[in-house]
Amino acid sequence: MRAVAGKVLAAEIVSFLNGTITGQGKSKFGVQFGAYATFSSFFGLADLPVTNPDFYGMTDYASSMAFELVTNASTSPFPAASDISVRFLFHNGTTNSSSPPVAYPLFGTGNELTPWNDFVTSMDKFSIGNTQAWCTACGNSTGTCAAYAPASSSGSSGSSVQNKAKSGNGLSPAVNGVIGAMVTLAVVLGLEALVLLVGGLRVVSKKTLAAGAVTAETISGGKAA
Repeated sequence: MRAVAGKVLAAEIVSFLNGTITGQGKSKFGVQFGAYATFSSFFGLADLPVTNPDFYGMTDYASSMAFELVTNASTSPFPAASDISVRFLFHNGTTNSSSPPVAYPLFGTGNELTPWNDFVTSMDKFSIGNTQAWCTACGNSTGTCAAYAPASSSGSSGSSVQNKAKSGNGLSPAVNGVIGAMVTLAVVLGLEALVLLVGGLRVVSKKTLAAGAVTAETISGGKAA
């Protein structure tokens, strides 16, 4: 599924910023490194191309985006969540003193500052914050995701496996195996009988062979005398 990288990133952004607020500023700075596709994925989800068509393009090497928590309220004590807003900044390529990051409006609102509660609500519309949500978004029901598969899916999967285990004649693999072994044995015995018949050979017991050998030796010995 497309945009999964951006959806996962969105959940991680909200989680960290929320930790900063609930921890009253104990976690002040967080860094994460990602791929170009993650940038593009998030840009589309946050409606940034509406603000600037350049967000349709691929980011340059060493590009960066930042999310700032800002407030006009007093910082002592720590401001309430309702007094906090989020500002998004982006710089395409390496940042330097002559080219700082630029603030852009999120979600097509046209406002550079997004109230915290509105920010969370908008991000939650597309974010993926746990394994179950990821499995659902990707349509995966195997491996780790098997634990989150709907009961109906599990049942249908089990029936499918059982149906595949049965052959077209309705017999189980074990029964088919026994029948196959018996047929193979019958074919082998039939070939042996054919060889004996065509070659004019016959099957005799070991006792008969031994008796024949003694008689031959006796006759041979008599001639020699």
